Amino acid sequence: MKKVWWLLAGCLFWVALAVQAALVPNLYDARVPIAQQSPKAQQQASREALRQVLVKVRGNRDILDSQVIRNKLASAESFISQYRFDTIQGQSFYVATFDNQRIDELIRSAGFPIWGSRRPSTLVWLAVEESSDGERQIVSEQSVSPYREQLQLAAHQRGIAVNLPLMDIDDIARVGVYDIWGRFIDSMVDASNRYQVETVVLARLYPRKADVQDEQSDALAVQQEGQELGWQLDWNLALGLERDSGSLQGQSAQTLIQDFIDLHADSLSARYAINNDTEQQGQVVYLQFNNINDLSLYVQVSKLLSSLSVVSQVSLEQQQGATSLFAVRLLGTEQDLLNAISLERHFQRQLDEFGQPIETLQFNWVP
Repeated sequence: MKKVWWLLAGCLFWVALAVQAALVPNLYDARVPIAQQSPKAQQQASREALRQVLVKVRGNRDILDSQVIRNKLASAESFISQYRFDTIQGQSFYVATFDNQRIDELIRSAGFPIWGSRRPSTLVWLAVEESSDGERQIVSEQSVSPYREQLQLAAHQRGIAVNLPLMDIDDIARVGVYDIWGRFIDSMVDASNRYQVETVVLARLYPRKADVQDEQSDALAVQQEGQELGWQLDWNLALGLERDSGSLQGQSAQTLIQDFIDLHADSLSARYAINNDTEQQGQVVYLQFNNINDLSLYVQVSKLLSSLSVVSQVSLEQQQGATSLFAVRLLGTEQDLLNAISLERHFQRQLDEFGQPIETLQFNWVP
């Protein structure tokens, strides 16, 4: 027999939850440089603003290749709920806020998934070798550096939560530039525990030099030795137990930082954005929590489940002792739900004696 606590309706509005994943703000806002405030300039700016917002909400640049999306760019202003003009250091900007429901409908109509505002946080340990003297430095949250500015700007444009280390006494005691340059990802994951992020990235950025071992005449080799050939960024990534790595090359350091953030955002959205699978939309799955022993915990679990972008409805199906069974109606797939739950530090999957998740969807609440 189902038991439902009728007092919950009034309580749900007053529960605030601390979550591990970041709530990324302003996904439906865009800021575009504008030379003048003429109608033609505003139309062009509104189209660029719409492109920015679509990429942020979708999470991937592939949406701009859609013919459905291209057809709507001409009417970009119809999706805007409000706009204004700002001036920062002499540069004028067109700032637009878009109607979130209409943007979501447009993205889904084009066949793409929606990436909710709760997104995994990334800590980037970036070490840069300057071309002038070969000195290497770690870019921190306090750095007065174009690299920090470019990283933060690129992350904002893609709608992902990217942090830099503080490099305070605790960090300095555990991390040196050679730990990053040597790409010791596992030890750097341990050093990153204090930041409570889902993803840790090591990146080293440096100017490329001509290699004297290249097949060419000795005279040409001597002439080109040490000549800069653009920049290179090598990266290592840790997400849970997964590891990945790669390298990027380009003509400027700023371009490489933008390219890496684009690559990283695309990868995260592929994992966490809600699949637009109409056959599985509306599916109901059952989640069991084994240690919900009072009303306040039930309220917190219900509130947090309801806040997930993959969830359309949550209801309590059964309460027996400290065990609660929730029915959760989905907008995506069960895997989408599990990916979203993996970002919540309050939800811990029940494991078997071998340390593997048990077959049924059982969880424990972690304060």
